[in-house]
Amino acid sequence: MGVLQLKDTGRVISVLYKALLFTAVLYGLYLSIFKPEIIIENGLPALHYFTIQTNIMVALVLLYLIFKNGSERFSAIIRGGVLLYILVTGIIFHVLLVPALPEYFAEGVAFRHHITHTIAPVGFMLDWLLFDRKGRMLFSDLKYWLIYPLLYWLGSVTYGQFSGIYPYFFLAIGEIGLAAGLIWLLLMTTFFIMLGLLIIWIDRRVAAKN
Repeated sequence: MGVLQLKDTGRVISVLYKALLFTAVLYGLYLSIFKPEIIIENGLPALHYFTIQTNIMVALVLLYLIFKNGSERFSAIIRGGVLLYILVTGIIFHVLLVPALPEYFAEGVAFRHHITHTIAPVGFMLDWLLFDRKGRMLFSDLKYWLIYPLLYWLGSVTYGQFSGIYPYFFLAIGEIGLAAGLIWLLLMTTFFIMLGLLIIWIDRRVAAKN
């Protein structure tokens, strides 16, 4: 009886945490997409940005995990993939974009950026670490996780070639050249792979200890 009560309490805490994080992410998306003064940045609609797309994924996965009634494998694949994407979102923003664009962040990082680039990645990672059953991820999942980033690169580069507008400077092959663009693609793909492998290793390592 005590074990069942403990599991029920854990489930309630997990759902409440996910609901709070979902609300925060939804507010960040609202500020980034629907506020009139920031609907378009640099001439590009907000939905074209990797940040916005990955935050939408986080919100959808949180809802799925709250009400899920699907297979464990499917849950592990989408959880791991979206975790990888949102962590890349936070890391690239803080390590690469903010230092590279001092004029854009001269007055500090806007609150909406803190939600979409800090709260969402850290919150989603903590949700995985605290509430997910570990040991479900497989190294073979990585091939599924790489599909979206590669499609995003292809779509952004193709759109940019016709419009002249790119969401991020490392995708702007019209400005930096095809060779530099391919080097950035190689670097980013390697980064995705290494971070994905780290996520899977942690998942399996924690499971082995429990």
